[in-house]
Amino acid sequence: MRTLYLNQAALSAKATTVIRDTNNQSCYLLVGKWGLRADVLSVYTIAGALEAEVKQESLGLLPKFRLVYHRQTVGRVSKTFGVIREVLFVRGLNWIIMGNISSGHFKITHGRDLIATIDQVSQSGGGTTTLAVDQPDHEALVICLAAILDRWAKHQHKALAPLRNHAWAPAAGDIAQFTKK
Repeated sequence: MRTLYLNQAALSAKATTVIRDTNNQSCYLLVGKWGLRADVLSVYTIAGALEAEVKQESLGLLPKFRLVYHRQTVGRVSKTFGVIREVLFVRGLNWIIMGNISSGHFKITHGRDLIATIDQVSQSGGGTTTLAVDQPDHEALVICLAAILDRWAKHQHKALAPLRNHAWAPAAGDIAQFTKK
């Protein structure tokens, strides 16, 4: 298994993100943006060859993404409802992603074979995501999946923020009291 590192702060800034290995050597570039239908996020080798792309096909509560590897569609990913643990299916590749969006820990499997693990390492400075991938052919696709999972995690935290900020509290001083006439 080869380990790659992805900087989440650069990913969130819609800037070019450099993916590095354990020797701090640049391996891949992640370029593109999210948010609109038909937006594309592309993974290039450092030499400039296009490896993989993830294309956003739909918006809404359950957005859909298409995975393209060497200019051929190989799979589709869409969000499903989950309570605590997320289970996502990559149709076409028959990969299963199991984990928890809030903790940032995921396993990608094909049957009983482990394809990759995605782990959020640190929270300081925007965080770093560690990708442990079984084969070099899977690396670009796993980078695309990590970008999708990071986007869903950020949107989940934004959606839950108003609920956390407006917790129920008993009545306090400046609230007018209801009185009968």
